Amino acid sequence: MKNYQESNSLKESLEILKRYKNDVSKEDYENIKSTICSHAIENIYADELSIIIMIKSCVFNLNNGEILDEYKEKGYVDYERK
Repeated sequence: MKNYQESNSLKESLEILKRYKNDVSKEDYENIKSTICSHAIENIYADELSIIIMIKSCVFNLNNGEILDEYKEKGYVDYERK
């Protein structure tokens, strides 16, 4: 099973997202960032797996169910960076 970076703050979540900035369009990046910030208001911080799921959804036009099925099957989500 792959270990994904946990996040305990908005700052940590945004630092994780920055690592994937070049993998999505500027618009998708801003939408993901907005989602992360919105959840952080409720003290829900996006970890690396959550961010990879959002990025993979944009890059490969997959829905969350398809990505979660992959996770259930393999125990992790494959994502090869550009």
